[in-house]
Amino acid sequence: MSPSDLRLVPARVEHVDFWMALRAEPAARRFVDTEDDSREALVRRVLEAGPLGAPRVKGFRWFVEYGGALVGTVSTRDVSREHGRAQVGYMLSQAYHGRGLGSRAVAMMLEEVFQLPFLQRLWLTTLSENLASQGVARNVGFTLEGTMHAHCVLHGERKDQQFWGLSRRTWEARRGG
Repeated sequence: MSPSDLRLVPARVEHVDFWMALRAEPAARRFVDTEDDSREALVRRVLEAGPLGAPRVKGFRWFVEYGGALVGTVSTRDVSREHGRAQVGYMLSQAYHGRGLGSRAVAMMLEEVFQLPFLQRLWLTTLSENLASQGVARNVGFTLEGTMHAHCVLHGERKDQQFWGLSRRTWEARRGG
């Protein structure tokens, strides 16, 4: 398959069953607490995500399609127009790990969200042990800004959480524009 076979599809309710299966994969459960993800909760999250540029929307979500099949999801949430920032999230099916698809999908999403004139900064978190997610963050231009030790609990165990940031200025410099 060629790079052009990768695309972002705006989230729809009919994607929720795929999303539930994705979140149930061992690779996802290793780094994300998915215990409370009912179908209704995920439907609500899809419905709360709006089209890019819609006023008052607090987040945007796309599903990642590769070769005609859904393989992951990318999103921004906690969008603050006042502060010009949003949090980034991404998840790719374990069958597609290690191919660069996650980095390409996140970069495609960044192209979309940085069209919003108010948006000046994006941030994301990773667990300190999630090297693959850190690789995606680095590949698209995020910088590690700090580690909060024992900051969260996953599966009953305290974990270190890293915070990453990307400014519009850095994004535009990387793109040459």
